[in-house]
Amino acid sequence: KKIPISNPIERWVWEEVRRIPIRENGERLVPLSLYPERIIVHPEYFIQGIRGALPECYVRESVYEKLVEAADLLPPGYKFVIFDAWRPIQVQQSLFDTLKERLRREYPSESEEEIVRRTLTFVALPSKDPLRPSPHNTGGAVDLTIADDRGRLLNMGTEYDDPTERSRTTYFEELLESGKRLSREEEEALENRRLLFNLLASVGFTNYIDEWWHYDYGNQNWAWVGKREHALYGRAKPPFMWRDDIE
Repeated sequence: KKIPISNPIERWVWEEVRRIPIRENGERLVPLSLYPERIIVHPEYFIQGIRGALPECYVRESVYEKLVEAADLLPPGYKFVIFDAWRPIQVQQSLFDTLKERLRREYPSESEEEIVRRTLTFVALPSKDPLRPSPHNTGGAVDLTIADDRGRLLNMGTEYDDPTERSRTTYFEELLESGKRLSREEEEALENRRLLFNLLASVGFTNYIDEWWHYDYGNQNWAWVGKREHALYGRAKPPFMWRDDIE
């Protein structure tokens, strides 16, 4: 909690991210709900009735192993709470369209281009292009937080999916650096974001800078932040025997 967040990226450039080549390694998607001692699945989009959302969260095998490794470093009784992981294209499109309409209402004087730019800060462009997949559609992205030993979500300064600048991972670090005196609640959020960031970074995850809850491993986001030559994961889907309509 005392180690400041050292995010190597100051400004996210999606066009650079999507140029990263992918060398698919073929890892399966696996469910996250089978280790409830340390990982709780709370599928936010399914709970909210988003069309196409699933009641389980899936990630690639290595992502699962790294989450378990990080979870075992949490304070006694604390758990990761997973809001979302692998995301079908249908859900990605629904989230993109819904947020764009909300922002259009909030900023009626802005151009369509500016509204799309604001939308892309919080929801990646839905994509079926195998060379430019949405991060969550690869199984290499996970949205999560931490609950304490009594099941209370730690204060992170905003709710999950809050589409404001306060969701930027280093928001409270930047306030501190500017000389602003943080309130007790802001100091608490700063420490909790540091805990989440440093635990996940220690096992190989990278963070999407505009969302304190979003972490990546193996996908193009991860490769770009880590200056790697290629990503490990492209588009994927769970091994559903009876469903071929989910992608």
